[in-house]
Amino acid sequence: MPGYLPFAGALKLPAYTCDNCGFWQRHFETPAACPMCLDARHVVPQDGWRFRTAREAQDAFPCHWQELESGVWRFWNEPVSGIGPSGYLIQTEHGNMGFEACPVFSEAALDQIARLGGMAVLSASHPHSYGALTQLQDRFDPELCLPAADFTWSAALQVSWPYDDFLEPLPGLELHRTAGHFDGHAILYDRARKICFCGDALKFELDPADFRRATTISAHKAFVRGVPLTPSELRRYRDVFERLDFVQTWTPFEPAANCGRPEVLALLDQLLSGRSHAAPVPLESLHAQGR
Repeated sequence: MPGYLPFAGALKLPAYTCDNCGFWQRHFETPAACPMCLDARHVVPQDGWRFRTAREAQDAFPCHWQELESGVWRFWNEPVSGIGPSGYLIQTEHGNMGFEACPVFSEAALDQIARLGGMAVLSASHPHSYGALTQLQDRFDPELCLPAADFTWSAALQVSWPYDDFLEPLPGLELHRTAGHFDGHAILYDRARKICFCGDALKFELDPADFRRATTISAHKAFVRGVPLTPSELRRYRDVFERLDFVQTWTPFEPAANCGRPEVLALLDQLLSGRSHAAPVPLESLHAQGR
């Protein structure tokens, strides 16, 4: 039954965030290490572990928000340490959905989300952008939808709606598992707005004069280490993206308004045509190819 929670004790433990990557853990004391930093897709800190409580993180990392499109809000921290993803709140007539989370939400940011109607559903593309999902779950008690393939990373959370490859938690908002970067990596497609929230399936470099305009695009298994995706992983990406009619592509860091399905498919076709790589490709070179 939805909401059934036979043992909630673990979710009452204090939460700590890693200063090197931003991954949250619930623990009875300060954690000894961070599993995300020890994962092959990231790197360990050069000067030892440091963990912050929610209050310490709130004091250190101011939270900001902005409505980027009608009914689509971005929340982010600046300055910030760690990976530093953004969180998005998507308003619909059927309720609001959160996708990804910034490293920490201020009390004012949480109050702003409440003023916008709260949050009925919550999800994320993969563990690098879980951010402070813990705060959102504690404050709003939304349905938390995460792919079963990444369940082992969700110890600080209470997953209420696990899924395999596809889920439409609210009408018009579709979760599609791409795998690749993480086994459970997923993207969110907003059918009405034609926006693809692509997680870390793709990476953009932005025009310094316009943070909504991408200049390059890439795909990777591990961005920090420059590890490319395999051909089978690229083909799965292509199979998913090909089915979605999107004109904007937003990562947890770069809400690119000038890249849609044609450019994404052109990139994947290029990577599949020879030896795969993780190097940035000029977006302009893909415009004509994709259209």
